[in-house]
Amino acid sequence: MKQKNVILMVVAVGCGLVAAFLTSQMSAKGQVEQVEVIVAAKDLPVGTMISREDLDKIVKVKKVPKDGLPPQVVTNKEDLVDKRLSRPVRVEETFNPQDLSKGGAITLPDGYDMVSLQVGVANAAAGFVGPGSRVNVNATLRLGNKTYAFPLLVNMLVVAVDTQTTYSKDGTFPSMNTVSFAVQEKQALLLSLAKSRGCTLELMLRHPSKSSKADETYNIDEVIKLLSDEQNPGGIKGANPDGSDKPAGTGSTGDAKAKPPETTALPPVKPEPGFAPPPSIATIKVLVARRDLAPNTDVTADLIKDAFEEKDLPKDFAEGALTDFAAAHGQALKTGVAKGQWVTWSMVGLPTPKPSPQESFVAPKAGQPETTPPTQPADVKPVARKKHDVALHTVHGTVIHRYEEVAPGQWKKVAELTPEQAAREETRGKKGD
Repeated sequence: MKQKNVILMVVAVGCGLVAAFLTSQMSAKGQVEQVEVIVAAKDLPVGTMISREDLDKIVKVKKVPKDGLPPQVVTNKEDLVDKRLSRPVRVEETFNPQDLSKGGAITLPDGYDMVSLQVGVANAAAGFVGPGSRVNVNATLRLGNKTYAFPLLVNMLVVAVDTQTTYSKDGTFPSMNTVSFAVQEKQALLLSLAKSRGCTLELMLRHPSKSSKADETYNIDEVIKLLSDEQNPGGIKGANPDGSDKPAGTGSTGDAKAKPPETTALPPVKPEPGFAPPPSIATIKVLVARRDLAPNTDVTADLIKDAFEEKDLPKDFAEGALTDFAAAHGQALKTGVAKGQWVTWSMVGLPTPKPSPQESFVAPKAGQPETTPPTQPADVKPVARKKHDVALHTVHGTVIHRYEEVAPGQWKKVAELTPEQAAREETRGKKGD
């Protein structure tokens, strides 16, 4: 064999060996190490209890690249038995041991407590509000003759509906009584303040993609200020970490306007465009009834002391109310007064005369002769009883109290008349004589 051919063969063999080596290295780099982990077989809401019976229905084993795994994952099914989820887990998502709890039905985020609000289906997004969802608590407040609507709390985490910590199979709650939230102490106190002011509350279900940037204009201190006015001052105390009564910082989710702890004055209220501050309300002291009073009840000092109490009411609301009963003494409550009702001048006056009793007519039976009542002789006249009139003068006029002698030395009040009525009856009496 020629030397030239031998050299060519050696070169060809060397090139083949180099190609084989490079091919093996490229194949080795294409192989990615995978591991088996536990993932959710379906979407699991917060509060889901993983029992041994349901384990194979809600979780499955999946191979995933080792380099793409989170720092902490569950790789053994047994680690999930009798555990409860403290956050929602989507389908194909791995389980984090920190999101699993054992024992308590509800797991709250650090620094939060739980408070419940009584609310019905109509005020909770038709029952679609449930554990794990985010809601805004909207409030409606009436001050005087104006009504204001505003967000009371924003981006609140719902942890339970009634005693349920998971959604039903239908994904709704067709009947509900209470909804529980994860709240900070100041938020809980604000909710109590709103309920004591008579606010109407309802829940707005937030879209899952809505970020906290939408709540940057919300300021909890401005909401507290709105729930107070000059006539009905209010506020929140004891919400600071040191337990003092100084106004606490904003502390709301996504709020970049929080005040430093050493600041004691509330920030000025800057209402949004079209949102006027609440007007001051003028009140008056009004006497209202403690119990129901019958018509024609005489107005006396003892009656006012025992049956009425003084309350502060808005002046526009209690317009025309009687604030001083001194001028009404000796008169009567013509129409009566219901419990909690105040008295106006139109309800006070002379008592309504009672109708005289009517003799009932009974038809005679068939075949029975009709009988006529005995008549008094024409010359016999009834004996007139003695009468005595007492005139009572008030700022509203003169009232004649007429008394009649029913027995020797015993007198009974029979009527209250105006001077004109008394004069007419006296004239008729003289003509009858």
